[in-house]
Formats: sequence, C-alpha cells, structure tokens
Amino acid sequence: MKRLVGFALLVGGIILLPWLPGVPLSVVINADYAGELAIVAISLVILTGWVGQISLGQGAFVGIGAFTTGLLARGLHIPFPLNLPFAMATTAAVAALLGVVALRVRGLYLAVATLIFAWMADAYLFLSSWFVGKGGASTIRNRPIGRPGTVTHFDLSDKRVFYLVVVAVVAAVVFAARNLRDSKTGRAFFAVRGSETAAVSLGIDVAKYKLLAFAVSGALAGLAGNLLLTDLRTVTPVTFAFTQSLFFLSVAVVGGIMSLGGAVASGVFFAALNELFFRVELLNGYVDIVSVLLLLVVLLGYPGGLGALGPDLVHRLRVAKSRRTQRRHRAEVRRAEVRRAEERASAPAHIPEPGRVSRFARRLRLPSLRSVVVKLRPRRVDMPRYTIDPALLAGTKSHGPASNGERTMVVPPVVAAPAGWRVAAVDGFALPPDRGQREPVLRARNVIVRFGGLTAVNDVSLEVREHEIVGLIGPNGAGKTTTFNAIAGLNEPTAGTVDLFGVDVTREPVHRRAQMGVGRTFQLIQLFPQLSVFENLLVATHVHNETGFFSHVALTGAATRAERDARDQVTHVVSLLELEDVAHRKIAGLPFGILRQVEVARALVTRAPLLMLDEPASGLDNNETDELARLLYFLRAQLGISILLIEHDVRMVTSVCDYIYVINRGAPLADGTAAEIQRHPDVVSAYLGEPAGEMAREEPVHAGR
Repeated sequence: MKRLVGFALLVGGIILLPWLPGVPLSVVINADYAGELAIVAISLVILTGWVGQISLGQGAFVGIGAFTTGLLARGLHIPFPLNLPFAMATTAAVAALLGVVALRVRGLYLAVATLIFAWMADAYLFLSSWFVGKGGASTIRNRPIGRPGTVTHFDLSDKRVFYLVVVAVVAAVVFAARNLRDSKTGRAFFAVRGSETAAVSLGIDVAKYKLLAFAVSGALAGLAGNLLLTDLRTVTPVTFAFTQSLFFLSVAVVGGIMSLGGAVASGVFFAALNELFFRVELLNGYVDIVSVLLLLVVLLGYPGGLGALGPDLVHRLRVAKSRRTQRRHRAEVRRAEVRRAEERASAPAHIPEPGRVSRFARRLRLPSLRSVVVKLRPRRVDMPRYTIDPALLAGTKSHGPASNGERTMVVPPVVAAPAGWRVAAVDGFALPPDRGQREPVLRARNVIVRFGGLTAVNDVSLEVREHEIVGLIGPNGAGKTTTFNAIAGLNEPTAGTVDLFGVDVTREPVHRRAQMGVGRTFQLIQLFPQLSVFENLLVATHVHNETGFFSHVALTGAATRAERDARDQVTHVVSLLELEDVAHRKIAGLPFGILRQVEVARALVTRAPLLMLDEPASGLDNNETDELARLLYFLRAQLGISILLIEHDVRMVTSVCDYIYVINRGAPLADGTAAEIQRHPDVVSAYLGEPAGEMAREEPVHAGR
C-alpha cells in the first residue's frame, strides 16, 4: 500500500510540476525538452540496444520529422495533433530506406553509412527552401484545440499546457515500448542482435525485423521532431546539425543503451543540466563538453548507465542488509557466550551431580535423545513427475511455397510421459524393418556446394525417414556442416535438390524452411546472451505466434493469449528437460552441458518434426553423452520426432543411429546401418582409424534402449 501511495504521489507531482509554487517557466520549458530527449533516446534503445544496429543519423530523423510537420502546417494547414501521424510515417519511411543499407553492411560500416546520411541531410535537404521554408527557418502557429471556455480547450502556446501533452506522449511511448520488449517482436529483435544465424533458423525473417526496427526508431524520432517544432514554433537547420546525432546517442548511452527507464532518466538528467547551465553563468556554453565527459565515464566505468543504477542500488542495499544481519547475529552469539562464561564463573564450586550417567554425558557432550530421534526420523521425499501437454507437439504447420498453398503435416500424437525423460521407458519402440515402408521427411539428392573454385560438397545424397535417427559422420573438414547448412538453407547448393516433407525447398530461404518444421542446433552454441534461458526458449515459439507488431504494441487480447500459450509451452519443455533451476538465469556463466541442453530444448520448442543436431555431444563427458543419447531416444520414441545428427563421438553415433551416412573430403563414402558402417573397410581406414574388430568391442552408450 505504501508503494502504491508513493507511486501515486510521484505521478501526481510529475503532472502538477508546472503549477507547483515557485516553479519558474524555464523549468517547465526544460521539462518539455526532457520528454523530447527521452523519446529520441528510446528510439535509439530500440534500434541500437535491442537490435544492435548502430545509428549516427538520429538527429537527421528528428529534423525530418520537424520540417515535415512545418510543411504540413504551412502548406496543407494541418494542425497538431493531426499532423503527428503524417510526420511519423514520413520519417519511418525514410528510416526504412536507410535500413535497406543495414541488410548489406553492419558494425562500423553501418555507423559510417548513417553518419553520411546525417551529413547529407544537414548539407542539402535541410537547406532546401521547399522543405524547410523561406528564410531558412520553419515557423508554425499553434492553434488552440477544442472550444474556448470548455474543459477540452487546450492552448498549445502555453508551455504549461503543452507540458501535459509531452507527459502523455512519453507515457504512451514507454507503455508501447515496454509491451514491445516483452512480445514476439521484441524477442525477435534481441535474437537478431544475439545471433542472426540462430534467429533465422528459428523462423525469424531477419531482413523484415531489421527494417521494422529502423522504421519504429525513425517514427519515434519523427514524433520527437513533431513535438519539438510544436513546442518551439520555430526551428532552423542548425538545430539538427549532423553533430546533434552524436549528442542524442550520448543521451541514450548515458541512460543505458538497453534500458527504457534509463532513457527517460537520461532525458531528465540532460534537461536538468541545461537548466543548471542556464542558471549558472560560469557554466554557460559547456554543456557539450560535460556531455562528452559523461559519455566517457559511462563507457569506461559504468557501462550499464543510469538504467542500471536502480537494480545496482537494490542489490547493494540487499547485500548491506545481509551483512548487517550477519554482524548482528555474530554479536548476539558473542554476548550469549559472555553470559554463559559469567554464569559459570559465578556458580558455586561444589554442586551435587544428579548421577554418573549425566556427568558422563555432559563431559562427552552427547546429544539428547530427542535430537537423535529427530535426526533419525525418515524424511518424506516427493519425486518430481513431469508430463507434456498432449497439444505441445501434436501437430505443426508446414508452409510450402506459395504455389502449393498452405498444407499441414500431421505428426503422431504425443504420448504423455509418466515421468521425466531420464527415466522414461523407450525400450518398446521399434521401427519397421524395411526402411522403404516409411515416408521420407528429408531427402537431399546430388547436392553440390562450391565456394569460388573450391568444391566443399560433391554429389552428396541422404534421406531421413519418419521416426529415424540418422547419423552424418566423417573426418574433420569432410563437409558435414556445409551439407547441414545446404539442407537448412544457410548455403545455397550449386547443384542438386533438397526436399522437406515432399516439397522442393532448394531455393527457399532459411526462415521458410524453419517455418515448415525444421529445428536445429549448432556446432558452436548460438544462444542469445541478452536473454534468460526461459526467454531463449520463448524465441522458439515465433513461428507459431500469429500476432503482429501493432497488437504487440497495443497489448491486445490476441497478443496476451498468444503470449500466455507460448509461456505455457515453454514451461512444459523446461519441466520435461529439468531446467527449472536455470530457467530464469542469463546464459552467461552457465555450464557447457546445460547450454547444450538449452539449445536442444529451444529446438524442441519449435515443435519441428525434424531436428538437425550439429555435434550436440561436443564438449560433453561420457555421462553427459549418455544422458543426451537417452534424450534423443525419448524424443524419437515418445514424441515422434525424426533426427539428423552430426557427431564425432563414434560410440554415441553407432549406438543411437538407425542409419548412418559417411562422407570424406566432401564426397559420399558409405551408408548403411551402424553394424555395416563399422565393418566397412573404407570407413575404417578413412575415419575410424582402427580395425573393425576393435570397434565392435567398444562399449556402447548406455541409454536404456
């Protein structure tokens, strides 16, 4: 209740700030400026902090929004707030066009490209009289809103009235951005930042979300420009010099490049500095220098910015409270020991003892009968039981090419597991003896992949049929991962075809194949470090979430239901794979074996009937490898999933795989069952490196098969 009252007082104070006694007009003007800075900082948080696309042209977007507002007000007589959506749409379109560059370059090259755009806007566009206005300045006249003398009348020329508009707009922007952060779209943004390769393999259209991020960021910058011109009523090109983009970026970085609250706090902070430097004559003109110094302090000493101050302060207070509690406890223990020592010193010298047994017990400090009974009392232990929602993997939508229309691939119903996968019985599962009786899930035929004059994969063919675990093995550099990437779409085959579920997908992009029902892991773990384990798994629900951007921003009922269903689905998988202890921890610092499990869990959340696992046992010891093999058996037997597996651990491959393909130097070498591969002389000499008899005697993986 106290927190609610405190929050209500804070909101009330913010709203009533201009009417508080003794508040000068300059404070109100800078409060409006703080809101405008906060909106620009939020636009950079979304683009740079969430998606990882560096922009040094945000000042140009703000200027385009401001001058577009002036053009609409002067030429078409469209007043505020009717001109607001037009200014945002124009800036979003320009930003999306610039975002096309981000599809070709990244990092430093993207930063230079956006800086060049800001310079061109400053040197050419903002000097054009048709756009800026005659005289090199854009001037508008604010018309009152509503009927005079009524409650709905707003005179926007009054700074105190306009302050209420700024507060309302900032609140709406923060609300929308917060909803976006915890939605399908927000997780796709973070996935693109973390690993574009992993993101596209989960069905995320990376190009689409990059362009969307640029458009959203540009729209918010245009919103800030619209408010700026409406507030000042006159702006000049100098206001949006290309160096202003660097100032806006410093505001976002000082606030915390990934924090919405930090962006608002930084806007208030820089506006307060503006007020301070206005009041103190000696500091006048040094705001830019102070901004640079603050940026250096944040970059070198406190990378989290103002947004991390709150959580860091709470953590420090908890640590200090814990230390005080420990000191208080130690002091009480010492005082108790002193009291007991004083009581022993003041006791009579001769005290009749109750008996020899009690004296003996005291001397040896034997425990009492009650404590012994308590320790020996059997404890009741409830064994965890895990089940899978039967609807979790009961079916998955498969989207073929547009010419074939949409079709659905039916997967056998899920058998609810009576316990965790570690103890689930899978001995009763058996494949039909004739491999030709099962429909192919994946068929790659005569695949050739060339990089320039180098042929990495030469005429490789393989098949994965329903409910099979198929191995793809070969020496280092044999072309296994290149073949994998050709099947998944990361490499386009120079020749050959790839069919998924009977559909030719040779020319389909990666995210389309993922949407059809292909999940995969990577040789080098590709998890998203900015997200927790649970959020990493939530990203994998992307292909099954039909809601769109605007429903995420507005937090509609459909978006809420889809989010609830996604979280329920991830909760089932977390329970199934026994990841509850790490579900809400960040990826950084987790053991390697856990990271491998998380990557497999993420592939499982996609509900894909075909999993492609690239060296999942890499870095695992024998016990962890046995657990992985047991998990693969469970996925195949209980969930009806087909698996294509690359693995160097021969013991595991020959134990778990129903069929094995061997390639060497990019060309097919052999294929057959595990027993046939172990006896194949070419495989033994080229890959296994030891006599077949010795391989046959190697201890198999113990997975309860």
